[in-house]
Amino acid sequence: MNYLFWFGIVFTLIAPIVIGTGFGDHSTSWVAALCGAFVTFVAKLESVAELSLGPVKARMREQLKEANATIKQLRDIAVTAADGTLTNLIAGAFMGGMSLEKRLEIHEKVIESLKEIGASDKQIDRAEIDWRKGISIIYHRAIRNAVESRSHPSKINTEATKEQKEAGKELQDALEFEHWKTPTPEEIRNILRKHNVESSDAEKWISDYEHFLETNEIRNKDDFISV
Repeated sequence: MNYLFWFGIVFTLIAPIVIGTGFGDHSTSWVAALCGAFVTFVAKLESVAELSLGPVKARMREQLKEANATIKQLRDIAVTAADGTLTNLIAGAFMGGMSLEKRLEIHEKVIESLKEIGASDKQIDRAEIDWRKGISIIYHRAIRNAVESRSHPSKINTEATKEQKEAGKELQDALEFEHWKTPTPEEIRNILRKHNVESSDAEKWISDYEHFLETNEIRNKDDFISV
């Protein structure tokens, strides 16, 4: 920046005189002087900034620390609010009203918002605890429907075999709905083997359920929202 500084000095001293005396244009000479002064100022801007900010640097660092602490608190509040929102959102899926498709869409928007404000993966996981439990219950329902060959959860299949009905009942008994606790995919497969029930539809849902537990991704979403 030194060459720019000295160029500014020379330009400020010489250009106005040359323009004023050579061309008789005093207004332009003033403009030239201002331009030269500006170039000189820019060349030393870094030093000026260092000089002027020196006494307040400590205070600025303190303010930044306070701001970072406030942002962290706001993130924590947002995660807690998201937890409540997602829990209510998935709980409502068992009581009708809003479609499951819409609930999944809102869930995605909540997670996107948490990511935009810098929430960590750990914080997002915390916000989704009950949401994941609720999704697991929906998978459990889909698996039981498939095991009993039900066309709808509220419609009992009168043509289901004894083995299907017994497997379906044990699956339902394994669900602790009051605690939102579902049997694991392997536990479900053991129940089906115990009752000698083979169902490609049920295995498809068990596989999707397993995938969700491992990746937090709902596979075959079109089928899932129609459960």
